[in-house]
This record gives sequence, structure tokens and C-alpha cells, in this order.
Amino acid sequence: MKKKKLVIFFLAIVIIYLIYTFTYKEKYTYLAIGDDLAKGHTPFDTYGKSYTDFIYEYLKQKNDEVKINKEFVEEDLRIKDLLTKIKNAETQGGKTFTQAIKEAELITISIGSEELFSKLRSNYELYKLNNKKSFEFIDEMTEELNELISEMQKTKKTEIYLIGYYNPLIEEEISESKIDSIFNYLDLKLKEIEKNHKIHYISIHNEFKNKKNYLPNPSHAFPSLEGYNYISNEIIKELKNN
Repeated sequence: MKKKKLVIFFLAIVIIYLIYTFTYKEKYTYLAIGDDLAKGHTPFDTYGKSYTDFIYEYLKQKNDEVKINKEFVEEDLRIKDLLTKIKNAETQGGKTFTQAIKEAELITISIGSEELFSKLRSNYELYKLNNKKSFEFIDEMTEELNELISEMQKTKKTEIYLIGYYNPLIEEEISESKIDSIFNYLDLKLKEIEKNHKIHYISIHNEFKNKKNYLPNPSHAFPSLEGYNYISNEIIKELKNN
């Protein structure tokens, strides 16, 4: 009788364990960080679905317990703004930037595009004549980005995906070879950051180049839904590999 009760007890334990194993899903937080790209600025000056939303939908298919934190997604957000937030422990949405990083299993960053776009647009004659100034600006920009990721990794070593940049200028404004040299240099600097910090860099310049289906409106150089979907798919490919 005792043996029978013991067998029933162990069977019950095994059943409970199997139910738990197959139904338990660990909580998973996706922290989206960035400016208008992360927010979903459309080519027609409205806001819609971003690459961050596509990634969230993909993660949701894998785990019902996934949540997305978009508290650090803002229009025109600059790299130096995030550096200030992390160094001064500024609170946003009830949490500091550091707390949000600690809770995250996945982080995507797309930042600095507005700075880059405005710099290129307002000075394209200067860039057309002399690439030195544009290289100096890229050095400053990537130094700030390098510092930001260093500060973030002091908090927690988590999966970080850094989204690159694309050319917002139409061909009439600046020669293609000049602008390519600027973006190729930027690409090299971002690959250095990827290597030094062991993060994932998603390069998009070549794919977006002269793609009207991705950038249909030269007056508002933000991606179409198709463009945002392309960015998300590149990140999802990396997620599957890792």
C-alpha cells in the first residue's frame, strides 16, 4: 500500500513538472531606444508602424510574456540626450534609463539620424566641396555613441542591436561618390563600435540607396512601411542566429 502511494506521489510530481516545463514562459523585456525611426516617422510626416513594432510582433509569437518598453523613444532624440539621462539618473515613465537597461533582455538603438540629416542638408554645399568637415562630424558623433554604449554596458551586458544610417539626400544635392565616401566612413566607424563592444550592427545604407520604395518622399526622408519592415527583418535574422 505504501509503495502504491509512493508511486502515485512520484507520478503526480512528474506530471506537475511536465506541465510546468511546457507551459512556463520566462518574462522577456524588449527595450526600444531611439528617435523618429524607432517611433515610426512616415515619409508623409505622420507616425505609424516602426521596425520596433515588427520586432515586438515577432517576439510575441515566441513568448506571450514579452513586453516592450518605449519610454526612451522620442522625436529628435540625440546621443548626448541619452548620455545625460544615464549619467544624471533622470526618471522617465517612472524609471531611470539604468533601471530600464537592467530589466531588458534585448535592446535596439537607432539614434542620431536627425542630427546627421540636418547636418548634411544644411551644409551639403560644404560637403560637396570638402569631405573633411563631414568626417570630423562623424568622428564626434561616433565618439558619443561609443561612450553611450560603454555606459550602458556598465549597467548590464545584454543583447544590443545598433541600427545604421542611410542617405537622406537626393542626387541633385550632392554627388553620389562624395556621399558614398561619407557613409562608407561612417559604416567603418560603426563596425569598430560593434567589434569593441561585442554588439550587433545592422548596416542599411547600401540597401536603402536609391530605393524609392523604401524612401518615397525626398521632402521627408523617412522610411515607408516596407523600409521599416526591411530593418526589422535584418534584426530578426540576427536574433535567429543568436
